[in-house]
Amino acid sequence: MRCKFLPSLQGTCRCRQCKKMSYCSIACQSEDWAAHRHVCKPVDPQPGRDAPKETTAQPIKGDGTSLSVLNHNDASSPQRVYFKDLNMTKIIKGTEIKATVIEFYSPSRFFLLPQSPELLKVLKTISTELQKTYSSSSLMTYVPVVGEVCAVQFSFDMKWYRGLVQTLTADQKMADILYIDFGNEENVPVERIRPLAVTIQPFCPCVLECHVAGAKPASADWSEECCSAVGRLLVAKMMTVKLLNTDESGRIHSVDIMLFMGKQLSTFLVDNGYAAGEPVKVPPTKQEMNDMVSTSLENFKCRSDGDNNTWAQPPELLTQAKGDKLVVVVTHFQSPIELVVQKVDNAGVIQDLQLKLREHCSQVPAQQNFRPAPGTVCCAQFSEDKQWYRAKVLAYSSEERICVGYLDFGNSEEVDLGHLRPISASLLALPNQAIRCGLAGVQPVEKNWSEDCLFVLQQRVSNRILCIEIHGADNGKALVTMIDEASDPQANIAELLISAGYAAPAPVISSVQQASETTIAAESHACEPLVWSTTELPCDSQTVVLLASHVENPGAFYCRIDNPTDNQHLMELQAQLKQHCEIDFSPFEPKVGEPCCALFPGDGWCRVMVNGVSGDKVSVNSVDYGYSIEIEKSHLRSITPQLLILPFQAFCCWLTGVEPLASEWSSEALLWFQNLVNGAQLSARVLSVTKQGYGVELEKRGLNVAAALISEHLAKIPEGLAKDSAMKHYEGVKENIPSQLKTQVSHQAEANPKKMPAEGQTASSTEGPSFPVDWKTVELPLNETFQPCFVALISPSHFYLLSSTQVDQRKLQEVMMEIAVYCSKNQNTVSAATESKPAPGAACCAQFSADNNWYRAVVLDVGENEVGVIYADYGNREMVPFSRILPISVHLLQLPFMIARCTLIGKEHCPSEWSEDVQQMFETALLNGVLATVESYNGSNVVTLTLSAESGGGTLNDMILKAVSAQMKRGLCPTTIQMTEKSRGSDPQTSTCCCLSLKAKIDELEELMKMQLALLKQIIQQTK
Repeated sequence: MRCKFLPSLQGTCRCRQCKKMSYCSIACQSEDWAAHRHVCKPVDPQPGRDAPKETTAQPIKGDGTSLSVLNHNDASSPQRVYFKDLNMTKIIKGTEIKATVIEFYSPSRFFLLPQSPELLKVLKTISTELQKTYSSSSLMTYVPVVGEVCAVQFSFDMKWYRGLVQTLTADQKMADILYIDFGNEENVPVERIRPLAVTIQPFCPCVLECHVAGAKPASADWSEECCSAVGRLLVAKMMTVKLLNTDESGRIHSVDIMLFMGKQLSTFLVDNGYAAGEPVKVPPTKQEMNDMVSTSLENFKCRSDGDNNTWAQPPELLTQAKGDKLVVVVTHFQSPIELVVQKVDNAGVIQDLQLKLREHCSQVPAQQNFRPAPGTVCCAQFSEDKQWYRAKVLAYSSEERICVGYLDFGNSEEVDLGHLRPISASLLALPNQAIRCGLAGVQPVEKNWSEDCLFVLQQRVSNRILCIEIHGADNGKALVTMIDEASDPQANIAELLISAGYAAPAPVISSVQQASETTIAAESHACEPLVWSTTELPCDSQTVVLLASHVENPGAFYCRIDNPTDNQHLMELQAQLKQHCEIDFSPFEPKVGEPCCALFPGDGWCRVMVNGVSGDKVSVNSVDYGYSIEIEKSHLRSITPQLLILPFQAFCCWLTGVEPLASEWSSEALLWFQNLVNGAQLSARVLSVTKQGYGVELEKRGLNVAAALISEHLAKIPEGLAKDSAMKHYEGVKENIPSQLKTQVSHQAEANPKKMPAEGQTASSTEGPSFPVDWKTVELPLNETFQPCFVALISPSHFYLLSSTQVDQRKLQEVMMEIAVYCSKNQNTVSAATESKPAPGAACCAQFSADNNWYRAVVLDVGENEVGVIYADYGNREMVPFSRILPISVHLLQLPFMIARCTLIGKEHCPSEWSEDVQQMFETALLNGVLATVESYNGSNVVTLTLSAESGGGTLNDMILKAVSAQMKRGLCPTTIQMTEKSRGSDPQTSTCCCLSLKAKIDELEELMKMQLALLKQIIQQTK
């Protein structure tokens, strides 16, 4: 008899209950039990031929001197529960979830707890039912089996939890247990194991067992250094996890995790040498396939007298059209122009097909005379996972070996004839799910694709959800643009290969007709002259609203008119540029003084003007935003007249009525001016026009910018302008400067006092704003209770939570690009100018030590040489030297931080400085888990923290206020302090107040210790 679960193996044992089904091992029987239990019926053994009985025992009764043994088949015998009997976690491939890593063994095995209120409710229900069921259970000797899910008493707190029996010792006295709701393991004596009661609902495991996709250990196993480094990054932290795949059992999941530094975990492992990428599987080459075909007919004819399967022809192909956009996963590839993909939308259909194939092949026995003819379709068992798939017979390599191609996945291999089964007509009804395609616009740099290119491509496309757009067809495969939208920024796979030198640009030609049309279109564009125009400002003293897009100094900055119509046209233009540049790979030679399209890092395709060409480097200026950058020639594309219809949006301006104190603008003036106008709406009036641009008078919210510069001693009045009239015009301007700027300027002036310059001196006396403390935090939803994720604890009246709001990746990427530009331009000048230390709570730019990129951050504490910061959009913390800190520009604060500044309700009753005792009590209470509710918003989120029921309930706010009140009663009695001081050297009777004060202090410390011990005890009981 064959094994029912793996028919390719011989069944050596039978089901103890029905005596019908054969299995090769206990593991196969356990895996098949979920299906077999519905048809398994006990049979009475023949007299005298009773099989060995599996025994269990009932609890000891009476004096406990004997155990009553039960037949497993008796109605009173407990029914075993296996992992397959539990409800499986519903996983949608490609989705992202928020989860906390609670147990980490290695990148190949760790456990995630998804952040879901429903899941936490389930976990609580399971715990309650288990304690109620087993807390008063009598002594029992129960021998579990491997693969069974039982109730297990955890050795640390002696409470009951669900555990999976992984192994059992030979003497059946100890079992290796995996706690399926927490992910930890331990060896447990069988005396602490009970069968799972039928009253316990078969909830799915609360944690997900996972491994990192796309990486394998660089050596035989993961190094201790790797496990330690990755563990520090992951354990007890809430991360964004992408679910990529699930194994057949539904138990183990392939995932990738976005780390706080913006890298995927798989990329981090490979970059740091801890892992190697998954090896590229090289299928048989075309020459090998041709050699096999030449001999396959002879091999087939040798023994073709049996069933040749000629009726089973390949199913029809999925139909696609030019312009279709699909979300896909790559299932197989040979090169950038030979890929196979599947639609993500069809994942459910493909999974159903696999289940039907498995069921069909388990019921169809192997046939000795089954020799399917080349070109026909059958079922084949894949060598790696032993699962069944639809396969097309390609050729016979020998009389007993056959080469098959898996229809729905695109890969091929050689298998034995014994690993084939006939297919049914119903399994051929579903169209072929594999879509052959190739990247449009690429070709190998040399004759063939390099191994490095194939490896890089495998890293970029494996286990990722990708978007493709079909531009045509060539020899039966679709020519596509492939975009990885999950990367940050979004990545065009073809452009990445070209920019890295692994591929060369190639024209997109899908047919002779398309090539002809492309040539005609190119010629028409080449013949048509390029004509462009620039936005003009009115010069009739009319006031217009401008948006500063790029600021260098008061003498040169770029603006564009801020109105909804132009903004909409600019957005539409960016979409047209993207569409044009992603399909146009024709060679382009830039010319100085002419416009073209350029790929800006992080910004996508933009219209630019060529300023200079030096070899493969081209200097360009963005005509719609004003940025200048040097990029590679391969990142340029020609531009069409249609893309030049909208006038260039950016124009150069300078501030009239001021000039620098010296020959150049000081770093203080640059910083002050940039913070004031960059990214801000400005009211402007044109006073002069030259070839270089417009001389404008600027106001921001009623503040005359030029007057403010002069009043702050950062600029002076030009010599040709009458000083008396000018100063009269500027009189009183300093009083109108926004309070935020004045506060920061005065604060920095106190921290770094300088003398006012005498006449003729050029040194500036004060610094501009640098580290704002009144930055806007994200507002959390009011009156909603949630499980908070604490990322920094300053005090009960000042702490930070990581917001669960989905971040707008496009806006965040724009901010990151602006930060990179801002910091690279101002790192030397601003860091030299900023001599004062930032205050705790101030916003800043910080350079992360792991990748040397600049990020938005908030100062937590300030030392002599270092600053403790929390990265405001990711929640991780580190200490950085002052050289890696820069003041932040106002426009970089427009997008709210992802960390939420919070305070406990009742802050008005709290002290300005917190004692260490209360601080420690606050931190200890948080370790046991709390729920947060936002009550109001006053610049910070005012929250109530509620303790769990296991911790006694109530609010942490009340606990803190009681402790503070007790301390105030104890230590804030001035008369007692005065009497104590006066009583020194006096009559001992007059010094009793000192004793009373000391006694009150001891009593309060005892009360605090009791509270902390109670919290620690609860934490120990709840810790898994």
